[in-house]
Order: sequence, then structure tokens, then C-alpha cells
Amino acid sequence: MRRAVLAVIFLLLLGACAPAMNRDQMAQVLRDNPQIVFDALKRDKSQLLDVLDQAAQEREAADRKAELEQGLAHRLEPVLDAARPFLGPADAPVTIVEYSDFLCGYCAQSAQALQELMRRHPGGIRLFFKHYPAHAGALEPALVFEALGLQDKDAAWRFADLAFANQQALSDVSGKGLAALLTVVENSAKDGGKVKIDSVKLKADMASQSLRQRIEGDVAEAGRFGVAGTPTFIVNGVEVRGAQTLDEFEALLQTVAPATFGKTAK
Repeated sequence: MRRAVLAVIFLLLLGACAPAMNRDQMAQVLRDNPQIVFDALKRDKSQLLDVLDQAAQEREAADRKAELEQGLAHRLEPVLDAARPFLGPADAPVTIVEYSDFLCGYCAQSAQALQELMRRHPGGIRLFFKHYPAHAGALEPALVFEALGLQDKDAAWRFADLAFANQQALSDVSGKGLAALLTVVENSAKDGGKVKIDSVKLKADMASQSLRQRIEGDVAEAGRFGVAGTPTFIVNGVEVRGAQTLDEFEALLQTVAPATFGKTAK
């Protein structure tokens, strides 16, 4: 914004000042005659809004770049438990750890982008799903995901997809929405010829202290990494906060694993 204002002043002063003015001199003119800028901006309010919007975008991009550079220099090491549900091969060149909340709208957006990202790069990404249940009612579906994973990892991921796609039903305090999603998961498992979900075991596992401690461990780990909201991703040790678009995920892959995902990589 400051650069844009100085540019406006410079143009205004060109016709009035014969000698060239340096940056310090123009800044002094601004301090001494602020009305010059106000009068100029009043002539075109839409231009002011455009300048402010561009400045905000530039600041956001600069902040993201700085965070990425910091992350590359100080990579994090989350615990990766192969016994937990994960997508992709164990030896994938990129590992993404997501701290998420099944009732977070931004998490749902990122889940769609991640699905497409993994479809585009089969075998290139390993995805771990960890929990940061900040919304009221988010602990229950987190327990369901982990309990399903003890029986059938595919069923756990099927539930995750349904949960993000049906957040309104999932937020029903009566629990009917959650029960309906479990029914869909069980029916899809039957149709696919997979292991039938043991409802009794599912409830017992959800009530177990071990799964609650697992989720508490996720939250504690996220806290150590400075995670304050969802979604937050750790991509090959580099922390990235907030919902990411498909293009942003693609750029991250090129940054953290250029040999595999760089623009010139085959």
C-alpha cells in the first residue's frame, strides 16, 4: 500500500516539481501534505479498493513464503504409526500428516483437494489422518474413525469421506446422523465383499481408553508443533496451516520433493 501511495504522490508531483525527488523526499511530502493523497484517492474509490485488495494478497503471499522457508529450515517429525489407517504406500516419497476436525468446513474443502491430489499421483503420497477435535461433537466421529480402522482401514477412510460430505448430519446431537453414516459404511463394505463391521466391537473400541489416549496424543503433538486450528498439514516435515487448494498442494509437492514432483521431473 505504501508503495502504491508513493507512486500516486510521485505522479501528482511530476507536473508541479521540476527537480527529481527521491523516496525520502516524497515521504516527507506525504507527512507534510497528507491531503494530497486523500484528494487523489477520492477521485477513484474503486481504485483504492483494488490497491487495498492487491496489498492484502501480496502480504498474504509474502507471509506464506516466509512460513514455508521457515518450515523447510526447521522440519518437524510427527509420530508415524503404521498400525493406524493411512493412505498410499509406506515408501511414498512424500508423507502428509493432517491434523483435522470432522466438523470443520475448511477441513472438508481440503479433503476434496487431497483426494484429487492422491488420484493424480498414485504411489507418490502417504497420508496420515490425525485428530484435533476443536468443534463440539467432533470427538465422537474421531473415535469412530479410529475404531473402524482397527477392523478395516478402508472402512475408516470411507467413513472419513462420508463425514466430510455430510457434516450437517454428523453435527446432529441426537447421534442419528452418525448412525446413518455408519450404516452406509457397513452397506458399502458388504457390497464390496469386505469384512463386515462388528458393531459390538466398534462400540467397545470407541469406549476404550486406548483410543481416547491416541486422540489426546494427536492433540498434544499438534500443540507441541504450535497448531492452533484446523486444518494443519505437515508435508515431509514442513508445516502448512489452513485450507489448501489443489494448486497449492501441487506447489508444496514440488517444493518438498523436487526430484519427484518438480516441473522437470518425469
